[in-house]
Amino acid sequence: MDPNFLTPPFDIFSCWLEFREGGAAQGRSRCARGAWGLWTMAAFHVTDNGSVHSDVWERHPAGDEVLCLLSGAITVHLRGQVAEEAVTGALRAGTCWVVPAGHWHRLTVEEPGDLVVITPRANTTHQTVS
Repeated sequence: MDPNFLTPPFDIFSCWLEFREGGAAQGRSRCARGAWGLWTMAAFHVTDNGSVHSDVWERHPAGDEVLCLLSGAITVHLRGQVAEEAVTGALRAGTCWVVPAGHWHRLTVEEPGDLVVITPRANTTHQTVS
């Protein structure tokens, strides 16, 4: 194999893995600016509610978001278009939750751990929890 085609490994806890049209994938700094690919994947050390968006509702109209908890415990909060919360569910180590496209969601940490997220990037919106 041509060594010019090899890319160095990168830390998934400090970078995004970005997926672009045509199947290309590349590491990207979390502080990078500019247009994003179609999807990203990243891992996070979730230590408390400040390390997840517990105070902000988020939605991804372009596709489902996948939350994979490697260790710890979190609660996934979902709501409809109105302000009241509709569903909450526990996510434990070794389980995944698919947040359907367009659904408002937020997370709270019940037990510190590691979370992997696979997120559609286009048109993501946020609302502060009131």
